Amino acid sequence: MEAMHRRHTTVREKGRRQAVRGPAYMFNERGSALTPEEEGFLDAAEYGNIPVVRKMLEESKTLNFNCVDYMGQNALQLAVGNEHLEVTELLLKKEGQARVGDGLLLAISKGYVRIVEAILGNPAFSQGLRLTLSPLEQELRDDDFYAYDEDGTRFSHDVTPIILAAHCQEYEIVHILLTKGARIERPHDYFCKCNECAEKQRRDSFSHSRSRMNAYKGLASAAYLSLSSEDPVFTSLELSNELARLANIETEFKNDYRKLSMQCKDFVVGVLDQCRDTEEVEAILNGDVDNAPPSENNRPCLERVKLAIKYEVKKFVAHPNCQQQLLTIWYENLSGLRQQSIGVKCWTVLGVSLGLPFLALAYWIMPCSKVMNTVREATPPIAGGRHCKYHTNLNYPPLAGPSQHPL
Repeated sequence: MEAMHRRHTTVREKGRRQAVRGPAYMFNERGSALTPEEEGFLDAAEYGNIPVVRKMLEESKTLNFNCVDYMGQNALQLAVGNEHLEVTELLLKKEGQARVGDGLLLAISKGYVRIVEAILGNPAFSQGLRLTLSPLEQELRDDDFYAYDEDGTRFSHDVTPIILAAHCQEYEIVHILLTKGARIERPHDYFCKCNECAEKQRRDSFSHSRSRMNAYKGLASAAYLSLSSEDPVFTSLELSNELARLANIETEFKNDYRKLSMQCKDFVVGVLDQCRDTEEVEAILNGDVDNAPPSENNRPCLERVKLAIKYEVKKFVAHPNCQQQLLTIWYENLSGLRQQSIGVKCWTVLGVSLGLPFLALAYWIMPCSKVMNTVREATPPIAGGRHCKYHTNLNYPPLAGPSQHPL
């Protein structure tokens, strides 16, 4: 804590020449502390003048390549912001290059995939730890990886590269970061009393709430859900329920959490929209069939549909692809009835309704006969007789008569 306090109360010497700013520094042409050589170097980096940048980096003995302009941006940030890949690669080769983390965040925010790959090739990312810590957490390292004075960065100190890529819906960059080992850590429970949460809450409650919100925004993004989870439908349904619960707990952020919850639900519906055949629809509605309990008569378990009903995701259940699959299961061996006219369907329903008492009685007497097995598989309403038999066996054993084979 003392080291962090000193960081915010003293001026740190970083080996770079800061521009002198007055109250109206944003309207000045250049900081007065910059030498002509440094001004020329920053201009060359900003406009992508590769020969000049290379020559100055190789030949100049007095050049401070970490100098910043009146906006607090160094040459690396200027090159990245203007999508100059070659200049960025030249600057990254210099040992002691400052604000590499800010350059990475800037490239992610603009969607410059090749520059992101070039920056991730820097030795600073060799162990992958830089990708898992936010600028605020890395501040304790006492280095120039980020602009901690907030003059040269536009990003929140609690945003990691993977969170920013998820916010920007950059699928390719999210995939690159995931392969590097970056992950978004799920925030602790709102009522968590661990030392870490207590310290963050005591130090700055607003920053703590903002960091939780940024993490949930990243977790709820379509890019992160689709690339980080083996079962994105299940993950998004669970996350939507968690966010809906948080909306009732953190009432000051109710609208934000509700919006994220709806975003997760829309993602699930969007996945159904992308289905191209019955196999894909079944995979989404049934989920992980290997770990699901066996269903009766080898019918689909529909675990994701049940979960959507539990969490009241009406758009998912009412989706045409979901309804088509449910109708297919309902008709089963009477699939030809779906193509009949309304009149034929009405007469069929009327006939089954009138004959239902007789069919139920026949099923009661001889439930295991071939005829009743055929009728049971062909007409779902006959299942009512079976459930009636189960109910009688369970609650009124004397009336059930001799035991029958299990159905």
